[in-house]
Amino acid sequence: MKNPSDAEMGKIYKNWMEALARYAVILFNVGKEVAGEKYMEKLKEEFYKAGQRGAKSWREASGLQELQPELQPDCKAIGKLMDFIDDGYGNFCDGHVENSPKAFEKNILTCPIDKPWSRAPELCDLMEVSMQGLYDALNPKARIKFDKFLTKGEKVCHYRIEIKE
Repeated sequence: MKNPSDAEMGKIYKNWMEALARYAVILFNVGKEVAGEKYMEKLKEEFYKAGQRGAKSWREASGLQELQPELQPDCKAIGKLMDFIDDGYGNFCDGHVENSPKAFEKNILTCPIDKPWSRAPELCDLMEVSMQGLYDALNPKARIKFDKFLTKGEKVCHYRIEIKE
């Protein structure tokens, strides 16, 4: 195939994404089986650090000036970032449950990797750890909590971010 169209490239990237998601499940399950809790704790540590390191990149990519750590971004600002991230990863919602300075909450209706990751839904817990690392780099008072996951067969992924005093 010479010079594939954007639509053809989209299909190619989708195939790669699904394959990589399946391989991530294999790697995760083998690591958990072989190394147990020590592996899980190290993964959480590394995902948290990755979230912290990503704060600057996400701030720059989104163009959101209100995300400067010295400004102690509130949930409205962090929510704008989450909408940017979710949209970029194909995690679409039907609006916000709450979008205020103290809380940001929504239900994610789609996830491009929910089917492969349903074989290791604990991977989503690592995403929560990574997001907490990101928020701690932006505003250490921001806390995230996921309580529903598409990977666990639920109709949505639900999360809430709050500013804790």
